[in-house]
Amino acid sequence: MFGPNVTVATAGHPILPELRAQGYQYNAPVHIGENCWFGAGAIVLPGITIGNNVVVGAGSIVTKDLPDNVVAVGNPCHILREVNEHDREFYFKQRRIDPKLHAN
Repeated sequence: MFGPNVTVATAGHPILPELRAQGYQYNAPVHIGENCWFGAGAIVLPGITIGNNVVVGAGSIVTKDLPDNVVAVGNPCHILREVNEHDREFYFKQRRIDPKLHAN
């Protein structure tokens, strides 16, 4: 799931000015696991792998790989915490999830 203005960049340019002057560019794949959520304005840089069930906070710039089941935020993006039991009880702040909505 992607919020508005999320960028997944796969192209880059070298640091060395002579190579850039020659129009050199590279492409590196981005791998995104299952059931991820990227908040508004998040940016994922080339060559990044993001695990399953990851939440990337709005405005974050992902410069390093992220493992499964984490909430990551910031610039540069870093792991804030693992997805945990609190997340099974509350969907937003102190708003409780209806227990009937949980999958068995």
